[in-house]
This record gives sequence, C-alpha cells and structure tokens, in this order.
Amino acid sequence: MALTLLLPVLACLQILPRPVSLADEASLKPLLTVSPEYSTYCIGNSVTFTCLTPKGHQAMQFQFLRDGAEVDSAETQSQLPHTYNLPRLNVHDSGSYRCRYWTPGQKIASKLSDPITINVYERPPPPSLSLDPPCLEYLLGEPVMLSCIDPKVGKVTGYRFYNERNGETSTYAPDPSGGAKLVFLALHMADAGPYTCKYWRAESGQEILSVGSQPVSVSVLDPPSQPSLSMDPPTGVIKEGLPLLLTCTAPRDTGERRFHFYRDGAEFIPGNTWSQISTTGQGTGSMNVSVLRIPRASPNSSGRFTCGYEEKVCQKWVPSPRSQAVNITVTADKVFLLRFLVVGGSFFIINGLIFLISHCCL
Repeated sequence: MALTLLLPVLACLQILPRPVSLADEASLKPLLTVSPEYSTYCIGNSVTFTCLTPKGHQAMQFQFLRDGAEVDSAETQSQLPHTYNLPRLNVHDSGSYRCRYWTPGQKIASKLSDPITINVYERPPPPSLSLDPPCLEYLLGEPVMLSCIDPKVGKVTGYRFYNERNGETSTYAPDPSGGAKLVFLALHMADAGPYTCKYWRAESGQEILSVGSQPVSVSVLDPPSQPSLSMDPPTGVIKEGLPLLLTCTAPRDTGERRFHFYRDGAEFIPGNTWSQISTTGQGTGSMNVSVLRIPRASPNSSGRFTCGYEEKVCQKWVPSPRSQAVNITVTADKVFLLRFLVVGGSFFIINGLIFLISHCCL
C-alpha cells in the first residue's frame, strides 16, 4: 500500500529538470559571426565581429581573441560590448578569431566560440597602361588602343579600365597574349579623358584588386576646319609694282602647322616671284596665321587665290579644307607704260639718226 502511494511521487521527481549549475551555464559557448563574411580580405577593408550568447543567457563581459591572444579592444571596441570592429584591415589582422563571455556575478568564462579565420592580403602592385599609337592628341574618328599589362605577380582573373572623367568602367578577361586591351575603332568626344587600369585575382570569393596604374590622357580633337583668307588691298585690284598681302587665318589655336597658298588651283611657290610667306601665332608654340607677301605685284600675280594648312596630330600631318577663294587683279601702271614708250621711242630715233648720218658721211 505504501509503495503504491510512493510511485506517483517518484514519477514526478523523474520529470523535473535537473538544476543547471553556474559552471554548466558558463560552459555554453557563444556564436561568433563576421560581417562581411569572406575568408579573404584586402588591406583597407572593414569587418565587424559579433559575439552572441546562447538563447536565454546574458553576459556582463565579452572578450575577443586572435590566435589565442586577446585583441586590443581599447582602440577597436565599438559602443556595443558584444562587437569588435576593424575599420581598416591590415596584414597583421590576419588570423583565427574567437570570443567568450562572462555571466553576471561570475568569474568563470564561457567556452570559446568556434573560430573564424580571415586572411588579409596586401594589394598587388600596379599595372602599366600605354596608348597605341602613343600621342598627346587624337582626331575625332581615329582608332586607338589602351593596353593594361600586369607586373607578372601570379594568375590574374580580370582587368578593369576606368575613364576618370565620366566614371565609365570596362571589364575584360585576360588576353591570350598577356594583359588586356581596350580598343576604340573610332574615337568620339565622350571617349576623351584620363584613363587608369587595375587587375584582380579571385581568392575565396573575394576580389583582390591591384593598385591603380599611372593615368594616361586621351585628348580628342575635331578635324582641321576651313581657314579664312583676306587680302590687302581688300578690293583685290592692285597696280603693278605695289605690294600685295594675303593673310590665311586658322580657326583655332594649336601646335605645329604648315600653311599653303594656291593660285588657280596650283600651289603658289613664293620663291619664284620675289615673294615670301611668314607664319605668326597668338601663343607660344602655336601658329595660326600665315601671310603671303608680294613686295612688287606683276601681271603674273593675278589669279584666283585660296589657302589651306596642315596640322600635326599624332605624328602625322592632317590637311584642312581650302579657304574661300579671292580674286587678285594686277593692273599696268599707265605712267610707267608711257615713260617706257617715250624712253624706248627716243632711244630708237636717236639710234636711227646716228645710223643715217654715219652712212651719209661715209
């Protein structure tokens, strides 16, 4: 009878939970997380570790360790005691991280969390960036190629070209011949600007991006425009023997130029007519005005004149369209003609009389 009465009591005692000792509670290990979660990071990246206590448990103190040693929390501990922030990673931050905690009123630490290992890589050295053809300026519509060559530090996953002016980025896989090439079949004005390039390699789902190359500049110019041609006298009619000036003006200030004058479609060669061509510019190293000077105009100076120029762009001379034509008419000097007739006639008469007298006397 007594045994029958004790059975329910014993059953109740069996289903009651066993009291958890403070030592058992402290032995529960926390959960350590990292954000962003990679196994590989670059110098300068930012990460945050978070130590989470088991559900239903509180902690009064946390400790973060790297490779078994406590990290310096004075500089990197955030306002939240259960987080550890590294705002700018360096190579020495690589290692195996763990955390633990202490419950309120207890001096026994919890078990260590499972480790999280991170590897911080120094950024690879910069590639070299070059232009082909290598020029300071290019004409609109011309082809050009940029080549990004890495310094052979290992396997490269890809390359990126950056236009620093408009922010455009182009990504390329490695070329079989090495490096990567950004090709413009015909340059547009939007293609102008300073360019840089970088390469990267994939490490555990993370991109290890190199230092950027030195920038190279792509300057795009419009083709040479039509010059203007003016004359002095402005009427285009000049007396024989007087000076004649023709001025050819290019529309923009630029570097090297060669000017040409044409009469009736053929190039006018100054040396054959006691004339000369001089070129002047508004700025140092820039020639945008050329003057054809004919000190004494002759009937041979008459004609339909035009001018043009060549600009040196990317190691070649590029011709401009020819100017609008101007007509030059050189008229004979009547006084000079009369003087020539009088002098010439007198000379003829005097010589005739000498001839007759000499024959009569003989």
